[in-house]
Amino acid sequence: MVNVDDVKVVISKRIKQRLKQLNLKQKDLAEQTGQSKSTINKIVNGTVTPRVDLLIPISRVLDVSIDWLVANERKNRHQHKNRIEEEIIEALRQLDEAKRVHIYFIVSYILKVLEEKKK
Repeated sequence: MVNVDDVKVVISKRIKQRLKQLNLKQKDLAEQTGQSKSTINKIVNGTVTPRVDLLIPISRVLDVSIDWLVANERKNRHQHKNRIEEEIIEALRQLDEAKRVHIYFIVSYILKVLEEKKK
């Protein structure tokens, strides 16, 4: 059985992690989710476990799955990676052929530079 206190700690740590990665403040999260600063503060500090209806807007603002917020980091990384790939592919599909070729050469060059840096 899952300990509620453990869930609060995980949610707190992960929200703090994403806020830092996205360069957001608790105030920003409150504004973007429509929640009070006090409510967000209690969640971020691990004082309360947020209700599911609060996890939904929080996960959207932080661009993570609810699953990742409460438990499964591995799955979220895979989902996040897939979402990025899908967005790149969609953006490329919207370009004409000449622009796609141009981007291909730019990406190829960047990959070559990164590969050389590894050595």
